Amino acid sequence: MISTQIPKNPIKRLNVFYTLGEGIIVSADIQSRSRRDVIHYTRIVLDPLTLRTVKASCDCEGYTFRGHCWHIETLKQLINADEKIKEEVEKARNELMQTEEDIASWG
Repeated sequence: MISTQIPKNPIKRLNVFYTLGEGIIVSADIQSRSRRDVIHYTRIVLDPLTLRTVKASCDCEGYTFRGHCWHIETLKQLINADEKIKEEVEKARNELMQTEEDIASWG
């Protein structure tokens, strides 16, 4: 029997970082709803100025076939609701903006 219940804490690992080419990245390993032993790598890229989602991806079958899945929605909700993650995103944003200012001052 396949369970479609969301695990109590589906987030197994979460990282917030940035790259100059993409923006602020929030990535997580999220447990599958249907297979308890499967973890999916989910990634959201935020625009550093607006903090809106620019790109999102997941390695689950739902995303592969439909281009959207509940793992991405779960991560988006967590970003909007969790104060600690909001602080980490803001810290990454400040570091990215400072790095871009430093690069602009070189030339």
